[in-house]
Amino acid sequence: MLEVAPGSVVVESGTGSGSLTHALARAVGKSGHVHTHEFHKERYEVAKVEFERHGLGDVVTGYHRNVCVDGFAVEDGTATAVFLDLPSPWEAIPHAVRALSAAGGRICSFSPCVEQVQRSCTALRDQGFQEIQTFEGIERPYQLSRKRVWEPYVGRERHKKFRSDQRDEDNKATNGWINAYGKGGTRKEGVGH
Repeated sequence: MLEVAPGSVVVESGTGSGSLTHALARAVGKSGHVHTHEFHKERYEVAKVEFERHGLGDVVTGYHRNVCVDGFAVEDGTATAVFLDLPSPWEAIPHAVRALSAAGGRICSFSPCVEQVQRSCTALRDQGFQEIQTFEGIERPYQLSRKRVWEPYVGRERHKKFRSDQRDEDNKATNGWINAYGKGGTRKEGVGH
């Protein structure tokens, strides 16, 4: 949706765990850059250390900043894309406009509530954006069941045989079978901000 490619400059807000930032860094490559902003100081500090440890220090710059109030650290018209993962993304949209290149760019906002989407679409229209689209991600529960999967033992012998030395977490021999099971149904935990 953001059309991120090698050489892109992406401005992200809501760094969180940094998982999207890692994906964006891989997409922009060494010729691009990701400017990520996080409001919560502890999350910012953890993510900053992680980016350095994973060798992304040249591609990712992190900022501890409230973009809804203070704007983005980079509002010089160089960004090709802006990603918003905020409780009030409509408050950051005027700042995002200043971050985007005059040649154009894209804004993507992740909002779990329809009221957030409505207010963000209104703000985008007020800022002159066109081709505004909304997509809904529908949750689909997975029904997990117990499966038996044979794992061959490949050792000094030339033929395959069942491993008898495997143990599960209760120290019971699995006899070469790996048990994978879980409960089905929808998740009850909320995502929230």
